[in-house]
Amino acid sequence: MEKFAPSFPPTQLPLYAEEPPAPGSLNDESVIRIILTEVIRKSAKSREQIAEEMTVMVGERVSLRMLNSYTSEAAEQHRWPSQYTRAFCYVVQDWGLLRCIVERAGFRLITQEEALLLELGTELLRQKRSSEKAAILEKRLLGVEL
Repeated sequence: MEKFAPSFPPTQLPLYAEEPPAPGSLNDESVIRIILTEVIRKSAKSREQIAEEMTVMVGERVSLRMLNSYTSEAAEQHRWPSQYTRAFCYVVQDWGLLRCIVERAGFRLITQEEALLLELGTELLRQKRSSEKAAILEKRLLGVEL
C-alpha cells in the first residue's frame, strides 16, 4: 500500500514522443533524493532500521552512512543505486519512489488486483463487441435458410 504521494507532479513523458527528450531531462537524481528524504522522515522506522532491513533484502551491506549520503544534497558522488529501490519500498512499506520512476517514464504502476480488473474489463469489452458483431451478422442473414 502506498503511503506517500509526491508533493510535486511527476514529469510524465509521452510514450511515443516524436522528439527525443531534452538533454539532461531524464536525470531523476533530485526527485529520487526528495522522495527518499520525505519517505524516511515519515516512516515509523529509524534510518538505522531501514538500512539494516535493506541489507537483508538486497543481500549486501547498506549502512546508515550510505543511506545518509543518498539523501544528502551535498553528497553528489553518492547516487541512489536502482537495485535498492524495491528493497527500500518494501522495508518502509511505501511504493511512492517506484511509482514516481515508473510514471516519469510514461507508464502506470498497478497492483495485481488492478491488473485483474483491467483484464476483466478487456474481456467484457471483447464479449460486448463480439455480441454486437453477431447481432449485425444475424440482421444481414434475416430470411436466409439454414
